[in-house]
This record gives sequence, C-alpha cells and structure tokens, in this order.
Amino acid sequence: MSKFMDIWEVESHFKCPILGAMLSEQKHRSILEKCGYDVRSLKPYEYHSRIMEKLFGKNTVSVKVNNFIRSKSSKYMKQVRNTDPEALRDLWQSQLKTGNVGPMMYAIISYEDTPVDLLQDVHGEVHMLAHANMTGIIDVRKELVKTRDILEKEKQKNREKQARIKSLVLERKADGKRLVNAEKENAALKAQIRLRENRVDPDISLEQTIGSQALRIRELEKALEQSLQVVQNKEREHRALEIDMFSLKSENELLQSEMQGLADGLASSVLPPCQGDSNCLKEECSRYQLCAKRIFMIGGMTKMKSYYKDIIEKAGGTFEYHDGYLKNSSTNLEAKVKRSDLILCPVNCNSHNACLRVKKLCSQFNKEFKILNTASLSAVAQAVFVAENQNREIVLS
Repeated sequence: MSKFMDIWEVESHFKCPILGAMLSEQKHRSILEKCGYDVRSLKPYEYHSRIMEKLFGKNTVSVKVNNFIRSKSSKYMKQVRNTDPEALRDLWQSQLKTGNVGPMMYAIISYEDTPVDLLQDVHGEVHMLAHANMTGIIDVRKELVKTRDILEKEKQKNREKQARIKSLVLERKADGKRLVNAEKENAALKAQIRLRENRVDPDISLEQTIGSQALRIRELEKALEQSLQVVQNKEREHRALEIDMFSLKSENELLQSEMQGLADGLASSVLPPCQGDSNCLKEECSRYQLCAKRIFMIGGMTKMKSYYKDIIEKAGGTFEYHDGYLKNSSTNLEAKVKRSDLILCPVNCNSHNACLRVKKLCSQFNKEFKILNTASLSAVAQAVFVAENQNREIVLS
C-alpha cells in the first residue's frame, strides 16, 4: 500500500518489537529454512538474530518477513489509512487494551503520516508491556511445574489401582478354579451315596450310612457357600476399584486440560501488577473489576484450592472456600455468603443440598451468584471476569 513503509524502511529501534510481536518461534525458523539457512544447530534467539541482521536492506529474508507482516496487518493498515492522523492515538489505545498489538503497531509505525509523539508513545508502551509479560511468563511456568507434579502423583495412584485390579482378577480366577473343584467333589460324593444306597453293609445300619454321608454333604455345601461368598466379595471390590479408577481418569483428564491451558498461557500477554492506591487507574485498570472484592467458592476440587486462590488474589480480590459438605461445616456458610461480593458454585463437584442452600442465601442477601458447569481453572477465571452488568445468576462452562 502507498504511504506505508516496508520493514527495511522502518526505523531500526522499531524492527525488533515488530518482529517479536508478529513472528512466532516456529515462523522465525520457517522463514530461515525457506531462505536456505541450516537451522538445525541454532537456538531460538539465534533465529531472531539472523533475521534481524537482514532487516536493514531489501533481500530474500526481509522480503519474506515483509510479505508475512503485511498480510497479517492489511486490515489494520486500511483502518490507519482511513483515520485522521490526530485520531490515530485513540485507535492505538483501543487495540492495546485487547492485547493483540502486533498488527496495529506495524500499521501505525510504518504509516508515513503518523505523528512523532505517537511513535514515541507506541515504542515506550510496547517496551513496558514486554517487561510485564516476562514477569507473567515466569509465574505461569511456576504454576505449570506445580500442575505437572500433581499430574504425576495422580498417574502413580492410577498405576497402583490398575495393579490392584490385576491382582484381584488373578484372585478371582483362582477362586473360580477352587469353586469348580468343590463342585466336582460334591458331585463325586453324591455319586458315592447313590452307589452305597445299592450296597448297604449288613454290619452298618442304613440310617448310620445316610447320616454320615448327609453330614459330609452339608460340610461340602457349607464350604461351597463360603467359596461363593468369597467370590462375591471379590467381585464387589473389583467393581469399587473400577469406579475409583474411572474417577481418577476423569480427574487426570481435567488436570491435563488445565496444564495445557497454563502452557498455552506462556504465549499470551500477562497483565502488569497493580499500581497501588496512590496510582489507581480505576475503570481503566485491568484489575479494577475484582479490586477489594471478596469471592466465595463452594464446592469444586479441594486439591486445586490453592490455584483457585491464585486466580482471585492475583486479580486483586480476596478468596474464601467451602468444600460443599454441609455435614462437616454448615454454621459459617451464611456468614461467608453475607460478607462476599460474588459466590461461585460448580455443579459437577458439589452436593445438591449445598447448591440449593447457597442459592437461597444469595437470594436472601441479594448477592451475585454464578453456577459453573465445571470446576476447572479456566471456568473459574471466566466467571470472575464476566461483566458486572450481566444477570446476577449466570451458568458458566
């Protein structure tokens, strides 16, 4: 497009931010490979260095980079071209709030009519955002390590359950063999009785013979009944273990999903820390929605309580938790609801009575109440950042 500079024409101190914001690590590698570079021994930061060396003139590498950036920024370039130069600052600020700054940053920087003071602001704001992102990435990596540890422990429990089930299967096979042998012995004894009924010993009365054989039969039937009882007990234990294993698998899948979500968060922008009361931006602050608010969660996965707490408190809120078992602690439930600003209730990890009880209390004390279809971290994060002017009772999945 006319009036827009190519990447090699952009001022040098803007090239690195543009490259970092718009090219992923894989895209860096792909461009170098297409230009004939052997990247097998290069580290990710070396991909970036090789491309940066080529952005100060027109060449094969810079042309490919320029074409890719322009294809991603074409929509924003049209917006910039159709906007009065004095109004470009509002356009930049609105895009900055979304977190997707790369294409708009290139469109504004490469536009020949962009005011100098706006160029300075764009450079400074992007520079500070990079510092904030580095802090967020370190925090996310810490959480990722914790989640991996939890997942490994759950996998070990699952392996132990599977080993126990295999042992029970072997025991059931052995019990089945003993049962077959007992039935064969019982049939043989009955055959002997029928045979002896036809050959009565003259020195032994018929009543004595029958009584002795009947006693033996009762003993064998009792032994058979005990063997059947053992088999039934083993079958019940086997079913219980299968149920436990299914529950563990479900928890493992949820933890794997959360771990993947945390891993994906490494690539996304992380909000800067709160500036404190002296510099509070109020509605313009990304954490204004939860600032000084108390969030109460009833139910969910108790082992993930610390992660729920991190989500709330890092956003400026205060977190309280109840496991949902009213028999254990129901006396302070009303007090927690009364002093809270928002109540979360995941229905997949909760008791029916707890959900009804807390819903009634929220209605009584006019508290915001949100029902969650799952107890995942992403569902909790989505719930606490839903706009305040939506319905007071909301279902989130």
